[in-house]
Amino acid sequence: MNYTKPLARDNGGAAMQEYPAPVKAVTSVYYRDNLPSSSVITLSQDTSALEVGAFGGQGVVIRWIPTGETPGNFFTSVISSGLAANFDHFVPTGVGVGTVRRFVVPKETGGAPTGAMGSVNGLYQRIAISNAGITASSVLVTQY
Repeated sequence: MNYTKPLARDNGGAAMQEYPAPVKAVTSVYYRDNLPSSSVITLSQDTSALEVGAFGGQGVVIRWIPTGETPGNFFTSVISSGLAANFDHFVPTGVGVGTVRRFVVPKETGGAPTGAMGSVNGLYQRIAISNAGITASSVLVTQY
């Protein structure tokens, strides 16, 4: 089942893949300047895609947090290195340059018969985000 918002298309019908989402943001962003440690973000029930921007530092890592993991549980954070590393995605930064990566929110469960798009499609409802290295990065997360 296709549950994300569609890509923009040009006059010839070709998908415009390198362009921003052709929809208004569901929720206006999460922003952390010099992200110090792992943070958990609860996604809107209407979110099907994310844009994660990282600038400065060594980039950021994100992890999709399952519903069953509670805030007191060690696994609700994301760890970027060592034996305990558990990240799902890395968003790099270049020298003096930021990077934006787009993600489709993956399915976690089979979904529910009623509710908002996230529940009906069984999408992950939370992510954890943290620095990828010792030098802190700033991060912007937009939900679509």
